[in-house]
Amino acid sequence: AAELTALETAAQQTPPPPPPPPPTPEVSIAAGSGVTEGGTASFTLTASPAPAAGLDVTVTIAAVGDWGAATGVRTVTVPTSGSVTFTVATVDDTTDEADGTLTAAVNTGSGYTVAATQGAATVAVADDDDPPVVVPVVSVTAGSGVTEGGTATFTVTASPAPSSNLDVSVTITAAGDHGAATGTRTVTVPASGSVTVTVATSDDTTDEADGSVTATVDAGSGYTVSATQGAATVAVADDDDPPVVVPVVSVTAGSGVTEGGDATFTLSASPAPAANVDVTVTIATAGDWGVTAGSRTVTIPASGTATLTIATAGDTTDEPDGTVTATVDAGSGYTVSATQGAATVAVADDDPPPVEQDQTDPDQPDGPDQVPLAACAARPTLLISSPSASRSDATVDFEVSLSCIPSRKPTILLSPLRDGSIGQNIFVNLSADQTSTTVTVGIGAEHQLGLVLAWNIGLANHQAQGDVAYTD
Repeated sequence: AAELTALETAAQQTPPPPPPPPPTPEVSIAAGSGVTEGGTASFTLTASPAPAAGLDVTVTIAAVGDWGAATGVRTVTVPTSGSVTFTVATVDDTTDEADGTLTAAVNTGSGYTVAATQGAATVAVADDDDPPVVVPVVSVTAGSGVTEGGTATFTVTASPAPSSNLDVSVTITAAGDHGAATGTRTVTVPASGSVTVTVATSDDTTDEADGSVTATVDAGSGYTVSATQGAATVAVADDDDPPVVVPVVSVTAGSGVTEGGDATFTLSASPAPAANVDVTVTIATAGDWGVTAGSRTVTIPASGTATLTIATAGDTTDEPDGTVTATVDAGSGYTVSATQGAATVAVADDDPPPVEQDQTDPDQPDGPDQVPLAACAARPTLLISSPSASRSDATVDFEVSLSCIPSRKPTILLSPLRDGSIGQNIFVNLSADQTSTTVTVGIGAEHQLGLVLAWNIGLANHQAQGDVAYTD
């Protein structure tokens, strides 16, 4: 009994062990329902087991999108009930933007642990603004080229396609007379986004240059005009043959010839014919050169020119110089040039005149300065005097004479020579028995004045000149 009492006494004197520490709460977070911008997102924090006293938990708020939410770190106190709901307000605006989110994440802290699978939660935030109105850009493209009488096509496109029919103003213009209906018209682009516009052309029988039809999108309401495809053009080809062009035939003469030589003429057709064209030419002569006068046919090839050669015959008869003339006659497949329908080649005689007996009256004495001229055995030589004159004189007289009495009248052209420049020709007309004459030339401001032989038929010389000797 005494031992039992001692054990009981010892047991009563030993203190009981301390109670175990309370478990550390695990904090998790759950998200409320999604909201529309301007609404309030809610989150619930839960501590398990519930804390014996209020538990401060740090939470980070993050946002995707511009919702005006207060982001960053905040402290939320979990009461002894074990859970608490906190909210994050969003702001409504008028800007169309993508939907987004708000996320609350539990940060590590003192007196709790973070749930491994529910340490963060996200609330969806929906934008409630209408997207901006997109104004379609209208462009036009051209179909393939057409021949007159065909239909030109254009495609008018609105991008993006309109939600309902869109009226677009289009102006049609044309280059060339192809019967296209020009002017402004209204084209309706449906919700499919494109429409085809046709412009009819008309066929005719008139040859004309190729042309085009152009469609231009005009500025209007509910759309803008494409900067790069605001107009398009369809080529329109003429299908009529050009009118037949009748060549104009002209004739030009070659150089002068001496009897026995060949007179040449060049016949030209402009434009050159597509095939050979036969031209009628009449040959006429002044003088007896053995030429067969009358009509003959000359063929002008596609090159456009042909040479006509007329042979003359040499003889021993002294006769005046003459000509051979070719005249283009009217005919089929060509017209005759109004200014070059005839051409003439000079033909010079090369026979000396017969020697004539001196007919001078032996009983008629000659003056002291008179030397009678003999008849020319060949062609005469032209002589031009060199007279004296004052620069104050209005005119000066040149004496022009022949070296002998010709058997036929020569043709003489003289020209004034002023400081080396040839002036207007002067025709000298000598009668059959005249061997000299006076040619009067006006005196001007030139420093040197002369008279020269410009051209002749029947003279032995081709050059002769007289110069004025000024006395002041």
